[in-house]
Amino acid sequence: MRRKLLRLRPYLIAAAVGTILIVDLSNQWEVPIAQLPNELHDRYVSELKADAKPADLLKLAEGGNSQAQYIYALRHTTYAPAELQIREDQKVAYTWMQKAAENRHARAMAVVALYFARGLGVAKDETKAAEWATKAADKGQPMGYRVLGDLAKAKADAIKPTKGAPDSAKQQADRDLLLDEAYKQYLRGANAGDRHSLRELAKAYETGQPGLPQNYRLAVEYYTRAAARRDGKSIRILAERHESGEKTPKDLQQAYAWRLVLIEIEDNPEDVAKLGELEKKMKLEDVQAGQELAIKLIKDLPSESADALARLNPGR
Repeated sequence: MRRKLLRLRPYLIAAAVGTILIVDLSNQWEVPIAQLPNELHDRYVSELKADAKPADLLKLAEGGNSQAQYIYALRHTTYAPAELQIREDQKVAYTWMQKAAENRHARAMAVVALYFARGLGVAKDETKAAEWATKAADKGQPMGYRVLGDLAKAKADAIKPTKGAPDSAKQQADRDLLLDEAYKQYLRGANAGDRHSLRELAKAYETGQPGLPQNYRLAVEYYTRAAARRDGKSIRILAERHESGEKTPKDLQQAYAWRLVLIEIEDNPEDVAKLGELEKKMKLEDVQAGQELAIKLIKDLPSESADALARLNPGR
């Protein structure tokens, strides 16, 4: 009997290790062990495409495929590429996004958090927004960090310490604590490439916040990183700051280049007029240098379709 057990020992060890790995994977992905085969297929085998036919997507979504649920939801919003939009319908978008989130799709969790935070397609509920954002952040989803940052910042902004009031010091301390939490979350989001988080950090360095002393150089650095991810607000700020010399050295070549980039992505007639006025202040060689810089910046930007498709093919 003992010899038989010795011969079986390698198999028993392998079975024990395999069981531990399966349980660990189940806990890590928050998936019941019985559903692991489906989860493995969805993550690593499924060839589901963002441009799949709506009927095919719906069939997969109804069958419980979380990626299909997410894509079907997003294709009912204006955030999908125009050619892939099924139709804009907030109710349909929320319903399927919620299903995908409940099915442990990390990006969907973050989007549902944003829906609750803003009251999009569902009643505004900051508690539920925080719950879903935390679940998304626990999975490393950049938008989860962003929503947690937004929620903490909104609470901080709602606190208005009154000078001379008995609880003024406590109010200020509470506000600083919330701001500190907000910017910790934004930093996590920024490090994961979230452009909203990058812009919020830029604004924080402009004004100076708890743990983020005023630093105009870092502010421009974060605006530039956000702009490189096609953030229109940051691009506009860079164009205006470089032209005026406010909080950054005046640089008309940079101003001209960023204004051209802004025209490329937003096509606003007011920006065309401002570009013309700026050009009148510049030497020809500086205009040409600005144009060459703009070509490089635009080349490095994600295209509009690529930017939209990135939402349809998120990292799980």
